[in-house]
Amino acid sequence: MNDTEMFDNLITQLMAEISEIQASAIVDRDGLIIYSKLRNSQAEDDAIGAVTAVFDSFIARIKTDLGSAKEFVTILSVDQNKMLFVSAGNDAIFTVLADKSVKDNKLKVYGEHIANKIRLILEGDKVDLEIPPIIHILANLQRNEFPAGNFSAKIIVLGDPMVGKTSLIRRFVDNKFAESYISTIGVDILRKSISFNEESSVVLSIWDIGGQEKNLTPYRKRFYQGADHAFIAFDISRRKTFENIDHWLEDMQSSLDRRVFITLIATKMDLENQEITIEEIQKKADELGCPYILTSAKTGSNVYDAFQYASYKFIERF
Repeated sequence: MNDTEMFDNLITQLMAEISEIQASAIVDRDGLIIYSKLRNSQAEDDAIGAVTAVFDSFIARIKTDLGSAKEFVTILSVDQNKMLFVSAGNDAIFTVLADKSVKDNKLKVYGEHIANKIRLILEGDKVDLEIPPIIHILANLQRNEFPAGNFSAKIIVLGDPMVGKTSLIRRFVDNKFAESYISTIGVDILRKSISFNEESSVVLSIWDIGGQEKNLTPYRKRFYQGADHAFIAFDISRRKTFENIDHWLEDMQSSLDRRVFITLIATKMDLENQEITIEEIQKKADELGCPYILTSAKTGSNVYDAFQYASYKFIERF
């Protein structure tokens, strides 16, 4: 499947999920169209006219107001339409023209997810084209507004040694991946902010908890305290790490007196030798009553989405 076919696959899924979308395009930073798709030919003139009218001014804004900003998400109202602009890597922008009735949150969640996959395609990485269930959950949250303020949330990431916890976090925080493996001793703590809108954001305090069993058990239980969300990670190429999900869940729950949201994180989806099927992962998630997401720290696939989901679940409390 070539790039154009992959772009068409993604945008077709997007238009199926959001009926209000009239047109979508992938353009470079100078406005050159890489790919475009219209819902129907009758809307072509209006869609192209609206996109053209807004895009030139937005490109100018990127070059002036945003300066050297590489990441951005912007929704603009244009007459009876809304336009979404999302950075898709350093060289491209994903744009969507939709009817004004579409909810901003729905447009933003799907738009960011699709834009990240566009980035991976343009960079030549392996891409899972299917939109994961966790994105559908996020996009269809009923909440239309978010509380104003800067909030703080604690996410703990646990699982067996070498499942890729540190790589997952580093990909999210720094958008980098290291081939070499260095075991986490105890805990590492990193922070990154996610914005819901211009007035609402949450700073994620992400605790990378070492998986060594014998030496750190007394200390690890302290690291769980105050957690708002837990990622239980397993390596899809090693069945034993999947079988140990219950162990880590029990280890965490025995130390906490509060409810903690859980997400199962399948790592290393870029590998060919996968020992756990998607059906098994779905069954386990249903058993635990939690969502799951398939990720690759190497390519970055679905990594941002996992942390975005945790952020949205946290802000639901307010």
